[in-house]
Amino acid sequence: MKQEKLFRYFFVGVFIFLLFQILHILSPFYTGILGALVLVLIFYPLHRFILHRVGTNRSNLSSCISTALVTLVIVVPVIFSMWLFIREISRVLPVLEGFGDTVRNWQQEGIRFNGSVFKEIESALSGVLGLVQTNFQEIVSELIDNFINFLTQVGKNIPKNAFLFFVNMMVMIFTLFFLFRDGPSLFHRFKELVPMDEKHKDNISHQLYITVTSVVRGVFIVALTQATLAGIGYLVVGATSPVVLGFATLLAAIIPLIGPAAVWLPVSCYYFMQGFPGRGIFLLVWGALVVSLVDNFLRPILIGSRTKLPILFLFFGILGGIKVYGLMGIFLGPLVVALLIAFIKIYREEYSQSLNKPE
Repeated sequence: MKQEKLFRYFFVGVFIFLLFQILHILSPFYTGILGALVLVLIFYPLHRFILHRVGTNRSNLSSCISTALVTLVIVVPVIFSMWLFIREISRVLPVLEGFGDTVRNWQQEGIRFNGSVFKEIESALSGVLGLVQTNFQEIVSELIDNFINFLTQVGKNIPKNAFLFFVNMMVMIFTLFFLFRDGPSLFHRFKELVPMDEKHKDNISHQLYITVTSVVRGVFIVALTQATLAGIGYLVVGATSPVVLGFATLLAAIIPLIGPAAVWLPVSCYYFMQGFPGRGIFLLVWGALVVSLVDNFLRPILIGSRTKLPILFLFFGILGGIKVYGLMGIFLGPLVVALLIAFIKIYREEYSQSLNKPE
């Protein structure tokens, strides 16, 4: 008996050690692997249709077709957008740094910019802001300075980030093929290892699937729509680098509590400061009434009643997930919350059943 316990502890210890090592080995490719998992979940109905058309005995061919379609529809546009972003940001950085110095001088030395509209806004708000002891220059300067620092930091890490991005894209395409081909069998094998009732395993897997698809629909599609609308506004006013600004808007729209206003508002302030009040007013109105408000219409339509997660938990799952895991936390945070809710539900069912059992 002691020998059996010793073997069991040894096996569990070695298994945990090997699992930790595998996770460490795969850590540079988490973004590509997670991206492939998300895309497979989203496009698997399409792959199933292709599989039936091509023939269930020709899984390699159907997986190649599905991978090629996803690559053309999703991966190629993303790579092209990143190429435009990298090409433009090298031209934007000197302008951003110069504008950042100007904003800091404005705050420290009281330099006045051209444009009577901006002066009128400052004078109109001075009374209200004086009541709460808030300086208008400090608010605008901090907002614009944070935006400039963000883009500057991104620009400085372009060579490293671009290399990692393209490596993860290749990993994602490679993983897509094998997940389309072997995903169901791998899922069923992993599911068999979980020591739970079949109904509980089905409920958990269903909850995770619904959570991932809801996050994709409710976060990424909404953010992409807002970034596209904001990009149209940047093009209308003749912004120097609409792709860079659109990309920054996309990232800001993904992160809760920040939103696309973190980008279009500083750009609007920029035009006021540079003496182009018409462009500033247009971006202000377009951003407030179109870009930011589209979230209120699209998100309920795209998510609907599919997810069983409370909106508050989903919100804090995304926000906390980004804080702990980085950009991958957009998915990992809500998944952890969904798992916790599923396990609480299982515990409640099992606990109520145990209480109702006759002695």
